[in-house]
Amino acid sequence: SRSERAARMSSPEPPGVGRWSGSVVAAASSDGGLVLGRPEDVAGQPMAASPLRSRSGAAGRHSCRDDGRGRRGGGGPALALLLALASPTVVGAQATYPSEFRFSWCIGERCFDHSISAAHFQLRINKYYSEGARPPLREAFFVATLPPPYQKELLYGCPGLSVLAHLLLAEARRYTHGPGEADELAKRAYAMLSLPEIAGPHLEGIKHAWPLAPALERYEQTALKLQSSEDNPQSLDIVLPHCREDLSWLGDRSNLEMLPDRTRIFIYEKCGEAARVPNLTSWRGQPVEVVHMVLEDAVDPQTGLAARRDECTAYLAHVVQTYSTGFADVTLFVHGDPSAHTPFGLLNILLRGLALGTLRDLEFVHLGAPRMVHTANPCQAGLFEAAMGRPQSAPLSTYCCSQFAVSRERITSRPVEDYARMLQLVDGSIPDLCDRVGPAFERYRGARLSHCYFFEFMWHTVFGELEELPLRADDARLPVALRLKDNEESMPSTWKSYLSPFVGGQLAFERQGHEVWLAQLLGAQPVESRQQVNYGDDQLPEFNS
Repeated sequence: SRSERAARMSSPEPPGVGRWSGSVVAAASSDGGLVLGRPEDVAGQPMAASPLRSRSGAAGRHSCRDDGRGRRGGGGPALALLLALASPTVVGAQATYPSEFRFSWCIGERCFDHSISAAHFQLRINKYYSEGARPPLREAFFVATLPPPYQKELLYGCPGLSVLAHLLLAEARRYTHGPGEADELAKRAYAMLSLPEIAGPHLEGIKHAWPLAPALERYEQTALKLQSSEDNPQSLDIVLPHCREDLSWLGDRSNLEMLPDRTRIFIYEKCGEAARVPNLTSWRGQPVEVVHMVLEDAVDPQTGLAARRDECTAYLAHVVQTYSTGFADVTLFVHGDPSAHTPFGLLNILLRGLALGTLRDLEFVHLGAPRMVHTANPCQAGLFEAAMGRPQSAPLSTYCCSQFAVSRERITSRPVEDYARMLQLVDGSIPDLCDRVGPAFERYRGARLSHCYFFEFMWHTVFGELEELPLRADDARLPVALRLKDNEESMPSTWKSYLSPFVGGQLAFERQGHEVWLAQLLGAQPVESRQQVNYGDDQLPEFNS
């Protein structure tokens, strides 16, 4: 049947974790391509038919092939181990591979149908290691969390994709989970390279057509750089304006997985009601200091009512008041309901890195999820010059919703007098320079001052960034763990799919165990009846008959 029937898992656990009991009707052909055949038993368990289909373009399967033009370089024990895997003889064969793979499977009643382009992944991973371009992180998580039979077929179908995906994740996890998790992922990459099925032209292809040496070198350099940070967490201040939001998320470990040692939380009460905060401890059991501050919005003389100034007065008042007493290593500015604009998974990546002390080079990172459209108008430009003391030189481009983390060095790089001037612009001391913003978000006409609204577009410049803030995924200054992108329809959503507990760090590859993973990977039996099916073949008359 041509219908895409999905394999079934007997366990509701996410793919890649727990016992896989589904099936896949695919295996590797002699030239590395994927083929379809009849269902077989895996580890003695009955399996239902499920197509795993490889797709390649009309020009042939060239994107994942060994073309002999890959870059060389690197060094160290990891690279020495790699070179030891290679045969000293000249390989006379050439391996070609499908360029795009499509997968379908189900966990209980939830079914998934995703595709990944090996050719695009190859281009992106090459540019990442050579130019610092956007890393294909989400694709790497997708590869590493596929059901084990699919991982095996993808490994045989395009081994370079599988190996490089695990090495990229190893580098990212070193920032958020420490050496054990990272080494497990690197160990999986080495295990793949050591398989007899990957020897010969396949191994040569990975070495020369994929950035294997740079990936190994980068992983070693990252591990060496972060080694000194172990057991040396960074201090953290959380600045949180509060107006009746439920703050129970601070103590809910299913949302906020951990708080670093030496964490202080400053809650700025803006609506006259004290927040109820659970007793909080850091991930190692240290008490978390919670400081309550009352900060009422001033009365607008034009209306006689308190004007809404949102997070602006809390953020700037905190900087002005704390400037003389000292900031933490990193200050996190978030709303009372941060998940409305920032996924908890992204917050957890940041908090994990701070708890491990691996983000010492971090100066500024915006944590907003949606990106705002560039804005430029005379009112914005006037407020920018009044706040920054210089003209605006380009349209402002940033993320939505005013949630970000800033280092102590970035905050103190600007004198306290600058922040005091900005605070006057938003606390009602200076009349509104612009037309009122409304009617959206207004409790009454004129309730929201335009000043604080426009600060949403320029917080990054307040803390030392240029007018156009790079996308996180494109910002080579950020640790790779924070360089996630989630806007491609062919891949599962980072924060709204089964990937989220892996990406956010709640599920660890190390916890699964290397031997369990390897047994699952190799457990599928070969398929006896083989038929190569490439993308576009289903359009042929003989395929439909």
